[in-house]
Amino acid sequence: MSIKLKGKPYSPEGSRVPTDLLSKAIRYEAARATVFEQQGKPDNASECLKLKRFYERRAMEECTES
Repeated sequence: MSIKLKGKPYSPEGSRVPTDLLSKAIRYEAARATVFEQQGKPDNASECLKLKRFYERRAMEECTES
């Protein structure tokens, strides 16, 4: 795994994704949530959706700042 994606070992969950990869992370978490829902794992799906919302908020905040 790239050092860019690893981040610091004690960084908060969801903060390791670089700004330029947020759109991919949002799509990835949405796809994971769909797969978990189809597998009958609602707890895992809700965790994915929680991360997706976190990434969406980050994208709104970081992409509007200039």
